[in-house]
This record gives sequence, C-alpha cells and structure tokens, in this order.
Amino acid sequence: MSELSMSAMGDVGAVFHRPDKSLIKVGSAPLQEMLRHRQVSQTEPEAGGVLLGRLIECTWDVVVDEVTAPGHRDRRWRHGFFRSRGRAQRRIREAWIESQQTRNYLGEWHTHPQDHPVPSKVDLADWARIVAKSRFEQDSLIFLIVGRKSVEAWELHKGGILPFRLIPGWD
Repeated sequence: MSELSMSAMGDVGAVFHRPDKSLIKVGSAPLQEMLRHRQVSQTEPEAGGVLLGRLIECTWDVVVDEVTAPGHRDRRWRHGFFRSRGRAQRRIREAWIESQQTRNYLGEWHTHPQDHPVPSKVDLADWARIVAKSRFEQDSLIFLIVGRKSVEAWELHKGGILPFRLIPGWD
C-alpha cells in the first residue's frame, strides 16, 4: 500500500484477509494511534503495544478496537522495543471487565524503520514465545508491524512454528 493510500486508509481503518477469506479489521482510532508512532526520522525508536478487540460471533472475523501506546517503562531503541508487561496486562484485564467479557487480547503491534516492514528473526522468536506462553481465547494471535509506508500483518496459530502473512485489502 502506498503512502497516499495509507493516509487515506487511516480514515476508515484497515482490513487484512486471511487465507480462509475471513477478515481482520483494524478500526480507524487504533490505526491512527499506531501510525502516530511511525519511525519517519532517522532517530525515532521503535514503539509498540497490544491489540485489543472482538471475535465476531458466527464468523472467523476479528475486529481490533483498541491498541495500547508505548508507556514510560517500555524500553525503546532504533531497532528494538521491549514492552513492560505490567501496564499492558492491567489494560487487557480492564478491557475484558469493561466490555463484559467481549474485548479480548488479540496480539501485538510494533514499528520498524522500513518502508514496507518484514519481521526480523527476533520478531519471529518473540511471536512464537508469546503464542506459546500467553493465555488467549482464540486459536491464533495477530501481529502488526507499522512501517513508514505500509502496515503489514501476520498471524500465528497455537502450536505453529511460522506465522503467515495476511493480505491487505478492502472489506
């Protein structure tokens, strides 16, 4: 997706297609929050957080309603990001309670200083660790990487070794 289409897409959110034709929909507000942290200059550090949202009944669709922003206890470098677990875990728990058990932890997002980001070996290892050790209701987690010109998405299933890339598109 080009830089122009990325800015236009921010008004309506983003959609990613799974191989089974179901959708991952990212709302406008969470997309705008992630785009605020793009590493446009040569000195900006990586940023990241968690994805929160809904599993749509009677479908395999997922809607991302909220993302957390980096906190003061997170560690950020140009080519690395470590999210403090405590603050994110509290927000996950609060969202679950506030939504009457409908808003779930869906995965993670972070930035890369690339136009069109791809996961690093560290990302792949982290994602495998997160899927193996985290508690979540669904069968997989979503991982978004925000680049300078595009947002890319991957999904990793429980027991999976390699994530598969989700295809950006429209509803």
